[in-house]
Amino acid sequence: MYFIIVGAGPEGSSLAELALNDGHKVAVIEASEERARKIVEKYDVEVFHGDIAIGEILEEAQADKADVLVATTGDDSVNLMTMFLGKDRGIKTLISRVNHSCHQGLFEKLGVQVLVNPEVIIAQHLYGMVQEE
Repeated sequence: MYFIIVGAGPEGSSLAELALNDGHKVAVIEASEERARKIVEKYDVEVFHGDIAIGEILEEAQADKADVLVATTGDDSVNLMTMFLGKDRGIKTLISRVNHSCHQGLFEKLGVQVLVNPEVIIAQHLYGMVQEE
């Protein structure tokens, strides 16, 4: 499969690593020059440095060939724009981090699979590990 990941923070980088380890092709779109540089140094991915809403960065990343588009940024407006653009380009699987649960319905109206409040999910998992001991 071909993954396009928007956001090279901790979640995006970890997802890229998992997908690469399973033999998938990965491209990353990242607005921060420093994060873009770090991920290309660490992983064998194509990195497109720029803002998802400006220009034709999805076309540069060959969105027409993508199976999955994942938005992992900490900004719901960027993630929502990413999902809208992905849907508009016919990408089959759209997945997004949603940072504020009040925005969840907007993503779901687009048919996006959502991960709401990832910090809470991690905290619950960690707490569950403590309970097992």
